[in-house]
Amino acid sequence: MSLLDHTIIELENIHYRYHEDDAREALAGVSLEIRRGEWLAIIGHNGSGKSTLAKVMNGLIEANTGSVVVNGKTLTEETVFEARRTVGMVFQNPDNQFVGTTVEDDIAFGLENIGLPREEMLERVTRVLDMVKMSEFRTKEPARLSGGQKQRVAIVRALCMNPEIMLFDEVTAALDPEMVREVLDVMLELARDGMTMVIVTHEMQFARAVADRVIFMDNGNIAEQGEAEEFFSNPKTERAQKFLNTFSFKK
Repeated sequence: MSLLDHTIIELENIHYRYHEDDAREALAGVSLEIRRGEWLAIIGHNGSGKSTLAKVMNGLIEANTGSVVVNGKTLTEETVFEARRTVGMVFQNPDNQFVGTTVEDDIAFGLENIGLPREEMLERVTRVLDMVKMSEFRTKEPARLSGGQKQRVAIVRALCMNPEIMLFDEVTAALDPEMVREVLDVMLELARDGMTMVIVTHEMQFARAVADRVIFMDNGNIAEQGEAEEFFSNPKTERAQKFLNTFSFKK
């Protein structure tokens, strides 16, 4: 069995409401398997459950019912912190994530919290900064970086924890168009290196070009899923067809 056949995340019958009295579930019985080394794109209208699904995967949100298994371990209060080290996550707004006064301090923060020796910590920071071409910004203040540079730092911080899976939640949504490309290029490099990746995105061209599989969320459910090229060329459901018709690219 190849690595790509090995399930690294498994969700079974996930239900979630943000408030008990909500009339509609944010997730309404979602089941999903993600294979090691797979590049999965999650797409859909705003409010369809995309970001909620991503946050359930690493325990930032606890499902009301259903089970989440990460790397063979069911998510519980005892295993959730280990799962978060396995599943790195980068959010839409990097400004809400900075804690250090310099890029280096910010990236090292999580490593200090897990007690990594300083020499190993600095080695790891150097390696990931080089990986995303951010070495020259090591001593810069995060607040003074461009939007694209901030997102690259956020990606570096997650990568420093040596995750096996990376979740990206609309990481280009708040960026100016010229900054989107630099962030997508970093993500593309990670995909080429074989990192298991899940990305919530509205970047359809990018998803079509690099994703192995696409899932289309609608009203808290997976309305359709399939291999990326097949999905974009020949969506099976009317809802998916209408969604793709709102984007200006050839199907």
